[in-house]
Amino acid sequence: MTKPEKNAKISTAKRQRVRSRKGITLSDEQMRQIARHEITFREFLPEGGADGEDVVFHVPSGAYAFTLEDLYHAVKALKEENPTVDEFAEYWFDPITEFSEAFGLDRMLDEELELDDVPENLKKYDGLLMVSERDHFMTIWYELESAWEDAEGEECLAEVIDLDSLIADVERYFSNKGKPLEEWTFSKEEMEDYIRSFQDDDYVKEADEEKLILARRFTDRLCAEDSGLALYLKGYACYGGNRLYPCDWNISRDCILRLFEKEDDPQYANTLGYIYYYGRCTGGVPEYDKAFYYFGIAAANGLYEGMYKLADMFSHGYGCKQSKRTARTLYNLVYDDSFKNFLKGKEANFADAALRMGNVYAKGIDAEADITAAYHYYLQADYAARQRAQRSDFFGNTTVAINVRNALEKTREQLTADYFKEYTAYIYPFLFEELAEGNYRCELTKRTNADGHTELAAKRLPTSSVPEPEGILVTIPQLSLCTLTTEVSFTVDDSAVIWFRGKADRIRYDYCEWNAAKDRYEFYYDAKLVAWSKSEEYRLYGNPPEEAHGPEYRLVSVRFGASGRTYDYICDDESVQAGDRVVVEGYDGETEVEVIKVAVRRESELGLPAERYKRILRKC
Repeated sequence: MTKPEKNAKISTAKRQRVRSRKGITLSDEQMRQIARHEITFREFLPEGGADGEDVVFHVPSGAYAFTLEDLYHAVKALKEENPTVDEFAEYWFDPITEFSEAFGLDRMLDEELELDDVPENLKKYDGLLMVSERDHFMTIWYELESAWEDAEGEECLAEVIDLDSLIADVERYFSNKGKPLEEWTFSKEEMEDYIRSFQDDDYVKEADEEKLILARRFTDRLCAEDSGLALYLKGYACYGGNRLYPCDWNISRDCILRLFEKEDDPQYANTLGYIYYYGRCTGGVPEYDKAFYYFGIAAANGLYEGMYKLADMFSHGYGCKQSKRTARTLYNLVYDDSFKNFLKGKEANFADAALRMGNVYAKGIDAEADITAAYHYYLQADYAARQRAQRSDFFGNTTVAINVRNALEKTREQLTADYFKEYTAYIYPFLFEELAEGNYRCELTKRTNADGHTELAAKRLPTSSVPEPEGILVTIPQLSLCTLTTEVSFTVDDSAVIWFRGKADRIRYDYCEWNAAKDRYEFYYDAKLVAWSKSEEYRLYGNPPEEAHGPEYRLVSVRFGASGRTYDYICDDESVQAGDRVVVEGYDGETEVEVIKVAVRRESELGLPAERYKRILRKC
C-alpha cells in the first residue's frame, strides 16, 4: 500500500471514529480550550470510544471564533507536549477540521471573507507581506496540515515542523501590530517573498513609490545578510538602472561578484565579462584581462554570449594573443547552434550571432572579404533583432538592433544597383525540398496568381504531435528578403507542364527531388510519385518594397570617447550637425559625446519603435 493510500485510509477511519462519538456537549470555554490545545477530544472519550451518534456541540453564541491568539497558544502547547503525528491528528487537528464551521475555521481560511484586522494603509501589501491575522493563521494551519498529509504517523510533530519558527513569526506579528509599517520587523523569508515580485520588470514599472521604498529597504538588508535573491535583484537593477535602483556599475559588479562566488553560475561570470569589457567601472576604459577570464568561464559552460564575446576578443587581440582563426571558429559554432534554436522559436542570441558572421565577411576575419555574404548574414541579424525587439525592450537588445541596422545599410550602399532584383530564378524549386526536411509532410498547391501566371505553393502541415510546425529561414540577399516561414511559392513559366495525380490542384508530399534524366522536379508521398513539374525556371519574388511612412525623425549617431562605440539618438535640435558635441544620458549620467552622422528617417525606417531611442539632451 502506498503512503498516500495508507494516510487516506487512516484519515477516513479516524474521521468516522470522531463522528461516532455520542452524547458530548462542549461549551464555549471548552471549545476555546480545545482551540488552544489546553485539552483535546481525548478528554471526552470513554476507553475504547463509542458508537452510534455524532458529537453534540453546545455553543450559545453560535460558531466559535477561532483566533490567531488561540492557534499561537496551541502551537506552544504542541511544542511542549510534542505528540506523535497520529496523536496530534486524531485528538486535535482532524476533529477540529471535521467541525470547521462550529470552530469558526471558515472565517480564517476563506480568503473571500472580509476581515477587519488589516489597517487601510497596509491593505496594498496584503498578499505581498504577512500583514494580517489571516495570513499568519493560514500559514500555520497549512503547515500543520502538511505534517498530517506527508509525515509518518509515528514521528513526533516537532520532528516534521519547525514549531519554534512558527511561534517566532506570530510573536513578531503581535509585536508589529499597531505600529507604522516602517517600524515593523520581518523574517528573512518574509522579506525575500516580498522582493521576489520585483524581479519582474513590468511590476517594477507599475509599483508605487511606497512599495519601491520598502523593496529597497528589504533588498539592502538582505544583501548585507548575503541573500542570493537580494544580490541578484540589486545587481541587475543597477546594471543599467530601473525604478528600483539607478544605474551604478560599481554596485552591480560587487553584487554579481558575490553572487558568482556564492553560486558558481556561469551566467554571472558572463555578466561580469560585459562589465569589464566595456569598462563600466573605469570610466569606459576596458579591463580586458578580467573580461577575458570571465567570458572564458561563460564560454566553457556553453553560454553563447560568452562564446561570441570571447571570439570578439580573439579577433582584436583584446586581453589575449590575436587569433582570427579562433575567432571565426567560435563565431561559426555559435551561429550554427543559435540558428537551429531560432528555427525552434528560441530567438535569444541569433541576432548577435548573425551580426558577427556578417562582420566575418565584411571585415575578412580569417576569410576573404565578401560583401554579398556579409549582406546575407546582416539580413538575418536584422530580422532576428526586430523579432526580439518586439518582445523585449532590454537596452542591450535595443543597442544590437540599432548596430545591425547600421551595418545593413552600410553594406547595402556598397552593393551595386544591379545586384538587387525583382525576383530570383532557379532551375528547380529548392525550398520545397527544405520544407519537407525533418520528416515533415507538406501540401503542394497549383494556383493562378493575380497577374495570371501559374504558381506552385508548398507549406508544412501540422500534426497531432506537432500542431505548430517549425519554419524555415528564407534568406535571399538579391531580394533583401529574410523571413521565417512555413510556406513558400514559386512562379513557373507560361510553357510549364505540371502533373498532379488524380488531376487534383492540391496534393500532399513528404519528399521531392530533381530528376535529371526526365528533366523535371518530382514529388513523392509514402514513396509514390504524386506530382511533377517541368519549367524553364522557377521564380521567387520578394516582398514589394515598402514606402517609407510615418513622422520624420532626426537620427543622430554619436561616439563615446573612452570606448569609441557609437549609438543612435533622436535629436529635436535641427542645428546639431556632424562634428558637434552634444550631451546625452549615458550609463553614468550626463555625458558629452561627438556627433558622427545625422540622418532624417521616417518612422518605418528607424528599425525600432521611436520610443526605444534615447534623445539628445542639448548641444554643447
